[in-house]
Amino acid sequence: MNCRSIAPVELQNRIWLCVGFEEKDEPLGHHPHFAMLYGQRDWLKVDDLYKAALDEFAGGHDVVSRVHSECILGDAFGSSMCDCGDQLRLAMEEMEARREGVFIYLRQEGRGIGLPNKLDCLALQYGFTDGHRGPRRYSSDEANIARGFSVDHRGYTAAAKLLKALRIHSVQLITGNPEKIRDLEGEGINVSSAIDLYTQGCSARAAAEIEEKIARGYIYQR
Repeated sequence: MNCRSIAPVELQNRIWLCVGFEEKDEPLGHHPHFAMLYGQRDWLKVDDLYKAALDEFAGGHDVVSRVHSECILGDAFGSSMCDCGDQLRLAMEEMEARREGVFIYLRQEGRGIGLPNKLDCLALQYGFTDGHRGPRRYSSDEANIARGFSVDHRGYTAAAKLLKALRIHSVQLITGNPEKIRDLEGEGINVSSAIDLYTQGCSARAAAEIEEKIARGYIYQR
């Protein structure tokens, strides 16, 4: 695990610690994964940010955590085609309420296929192929398959390795995705519970995508 950079950042008038990281065998250039750490200490008053980051959660049990895959349209632009932006916001609000949390942001745009391919898949969902009107619309999962991809290309071992580097023993994971739980536990991070955070009244498009997730094995308590 390579820690690329570290800095306090202010989000909604609260100070978090941002850690840029990557796996040693997967250099990510100017776009590393990053983690937002929220803890009890004042990050602006520490002398050594690296040491403070390693000490803050050391030996921690049931640390509320979120492993979040990049979704620029949902996270930054509030797209109503998915619930990614809501998941990001709700997870960070939960961590602030508990005064503790690790939010891991993985560079896995489009479930791991990248932004250009994701846009091609989104076009299919609206009935366009290579910019031209096609015969029908596709669901989210159908679009991936039609473009030659599997439904989900992601893995989560990078997140597990970061949690291990922070010396966290167990987490309460904000997720409905059993693959995240399996990957973390496969790397030795115990997932003591899964937390389901959601907003009422999501769009019909987002609701349809959630139904596809449930069909693939996602588990929600809602």
